[in-house]
Amino acid sequence: MFSPDASRRCRVLHEVQRDFAASLIAGDAHAAERIRAANPDGGKLDAVRRLAVYRHNVFTNLRNVLGDIFPVVKRIVGEAFFVHAADQFIRTHPSHSGDLNRYGAQWPAFLAGYPHAAELPYLPDVARLEWAWHACFHAAEAATLDLGRLADVPAGLHGALVFRLHPAVRLLASEFPILRIWQVNQDDYSGALEIDWEQGGDHLLVRRDDAQSVEVVIQALPPAAFAFLDAMRRQGSLETAATAALEGDDAFDLQGFLLEFVQCGVIVDFSKGSADAENI
Repeated sequence: MFSPDASRRCRVLHEVQRDFAASLIAGDAHAAERIRAANPDGGKLDAVRRLAVYRHNVFTNLRNVLGDIFPVVKRIVGEAFFVHAADQFIRTHPSHSGDLNRYGAQWPAFLAGYPHAAELPYLPDVARLEWAWHACFHAAEAATLDLGRLADVPAGLHGALVFRLHPAVRLLASEFPILRIWQVNQDDYSGALEIDWEQGGDHLLVRRDDAQSVEVVIQALPPAAFAFLDAMRRQGSLETAATAALEGDDAFDLQGFLLEFVQCGVIVDFSKGSADAENI
């Protein structure tokens, strides 16, 4: 057990760290009281100014992180708008992890409630697409599914199977043509810039090119196919997923779709889904 003195030191350290973090985000100088004074003969900055330098570096780094993850959003709104929005976001959603690849998950929801973005209703969904791409790129790897395992499952138990999607799979539905918006804002895009706002929304699959690849691809899906994978994402059974797809398209090719997405590494595993499937 910690001694009373050690416990007190831990408590004080926690308070110092808490106040320091709060001062960095809030922009006040409260934590300066706890910063050791500089040598008066050394020509160094005082505590308040040193805290300001640290704060500047924190905000600059987090702005850069957001700009790297959401370059299309930044291109659409411009530098000044992006910096202002990013600073507001950083104040309300400071980083809580040493892994900056995890920072920015709340950015799309923030934009949805950001008053200055109200005239760009598609912007939060564009941000969601960029976060999905980022999350897929950094997701874990997974082995491909051995189709021989499926052949060993009795046909009467197929409907109860629960399939697992690759960790690097994201599904995104939007009422806006966000794939087209994303495409025309890529650095290497050289085609027509027009966007047909009347074409309707998108049902998108964001995934690795295959189960072992790090290349991320964005694929438009028919609504029935999207419903099928979305049911799987929610851990619905094969029967549940098939029903969702067939409600949207009674000609949906269940067997062909299942085979295609096993082969490309979207579906990587399955398990029994009920007590009736104990012997799978």
